[in-house]
Amino acid sequence: MTAILFIFMAEERNRKFKFLSIFLLLFLGVFVLGQVPSGGKKPPPKKIKHMHSDVMRVLPSKFEGNPFAYGKVGFEHDGTRLYSDSAVYYQKENYFRAWGNVRMINDTVTMTSDSLVYDGNTKIAKAFDRVHMKDKKSELFADYVEYNRVTDIAIASGNVVMIDPSQRIETPYMVYDRKSGIARTDQGAIIRGKDGTVTHTQVLVYNSKTKTIDFDRNTTIETPDYRINSDKMIMNQSTDVTEFIGRTTITDRKNPRNYISMPTGGGTFNKKTGEAFLKKRSTVYREGKELHGDEMYFNDKTGFGWAKGNVLIDDPEEKRFIRGEYGEAHRELDSAFVTGNAYAVKAFSTDSLYFHADTIMAVQRKDSTKVLKAYFNARYFKSNAQGKSDSIFYNETKGLMKFFRDPIMWSGEQQITGDTIYAYNNPELQIMDSVRVFNNAFAISKVDSLNDKEFNQVKGKFMTGFFLNNELNLVEVHENAQALNFVDDEDHVTKVKERIGINTSDCGIIEAEIKGSEVEVLACRIQANSKLYPESKLPEKSRFLKDFIWRGEEKMQKWQDIFDEPPAYLEVKMKESGTETQEMEKIDLDDVVSSNSNQSDSGSAIQVDPKLNEEADPIQNTVEPTKENEK
Repeated sequence: MTAILFIFMAEERNRKFKFLSIFLLLFLGVFVLGQVPSGGKKPPPKKIKHMHSDVMRVLPSKFEGNPFAYGKVGFEHDGTRLYSDSAVYYQKENYFRAWGNVRMINDTVTMTSDSLVYDGNTKIAKAFDRVHMKDKKSELFADYVEYNRVTDIAIASGNVVMIDPSQRIETPYMVYDRKSGIARTDQGAIIRGKDGTVTHTQVLVYNSKTKTIDFDRNTTIETPDYRINSDKMIMNQSTDVTEFIGRTTITDRKNPRNYISMPTGGGTFNKKTGEAFLKKRSTVYREGKELHGDEMYFNDKTGFGWAKGNVLIDDPEEKRFIRGEYGEAHRELDSAFVTGNAYAVKAFSTDSLYFHADTIMAVQRKDSTKVLKAYFNARYFKSNAQGKSDSIFYNETKGLMKFFRDPIMWSGEQQITGDTIYAYNNPELQIMDSVRVFNNAFAISKVDSLNDKEFNQVKGKFMTGFFLNNELNLVEVHENAQALNFVDDEDHVTKVKERIGINTSDCGIIEAEIKGSEVEVLACRIQANSKLYPESKLPEKSRFLKDFIWRGEEKMQKWQDIFDEPPAYLEVKMKESGTETQEMEKIDLDDVVSSNSNQSDSGSAIQVDPKLNEEADPIQNTVEPTKENEK
């Protein structure tokens, strides 16, 4: 009984094991089948279907025995309908050829042509002659179009024209990806905008979805106002902003002298607002003037622009340029200024005038008077005269230079100080004519350059100095005039000087002749009191007039001395005392000055707000300068 029960239980286990085995085999089979690569045999392509035609028959002697249809011919393939006047249907090959009024229509695109070849296996249509492809966003015209329905890419050639709501693109060849909306060509293109803009380019990539166009190589854009030439740029038609990646020039079509040059690109231009932002070193040219900078902004509609970093404002017609770290230009105000260790150079035929200050302005008034202003710690240098003060005002038209607040001027061996100094230059002869000093006028010169205790001195309330051959020759002092001069007698043969004494003078008016460091009192009028002391009889402390201050160590010996610390952009090459001194040769200042001096004197200065102009009318010796003449 036990054996029978054991056999029964064993058979039961065998049945369960067999069931489990069958289940596992079925599971594994399904799993393995699920792992079969998807790259197996593709389903066969759908066949082209003949929908209708007036006549369809087979001519064994023609078309290789394939059916020929004509009269309102219609075929269908995978959702696309094809119509024509006549067609040959290659059933075995699954393609057909159509002629006359050919139309291919589906839900997204319509294409018409004179003839067409369609392959049902590849879904590629080849349309010939007078091809017109149209979707909801654009139209494409060409002599030939190959359209792949799978990739949705159309390749067009021969008199290709693409039209969308904003423009018309003409090119001999184009690839148009309808899925991405990108059309491209590298065989040259013309783009005609509805606003009158015409663009020529060699390479074009147009994104119809984002409305951006990439231009590359030999690109020219003509608008009613501007002409743009660029090696490479990107235009956003939605914003009218163009980004320049390669060398670019933007020119004012109404006045070709006005243009923007970007040698390495790096800028943007807004066609609507006329604004240009230049991120790399560029130049703005306006009416013969130039604005250079490492970073710039310019608004062509308002005429305002600024520049940062190694700024240069050059006016070749005026033979003047200004440099600094930051500058602004105002077209409507006909003005400009530069700040940040600024300096300016005005070239003459035989000499140059150099200015340095924290801020330098150039202005042209409505009466065409040209003015240059240097503000805060201002200095100037010319071969025959140098000076400095808190501010300097220079009327280039009249040749008048004004010094305000703690001014000092040197001419030859003479040091001249006062509360205010006016220096008059002859603008035609380009020579110094005279100088006027108002309040606390004081002229000092060393008797001997090696002796720091002997000085010829003339002082008073007002002083006028007259120049001869660009050298101070005569001074006339008014009100509380005083003079102290060392008198020497020179042997005409040996040229040896013998000290006679020291002359002191107190008068209402003193006239004195200047010869280098020598001073000779020619006249002492109105309550005159003059006396010649033997040198031993005049104490040393009495040999200096009241308020005497010698500042000879401040005198500038060469034009570079106008700087306490020369800026990094002072990149010049000059000859000094027969030896060549070279400093970072990016720009040759002497060459610039020389070339500028050879150009015409006509033109207008770069300028600032006329409201800031100084009044330049000469002031009489006996009248103190008015406050409005100061900053």
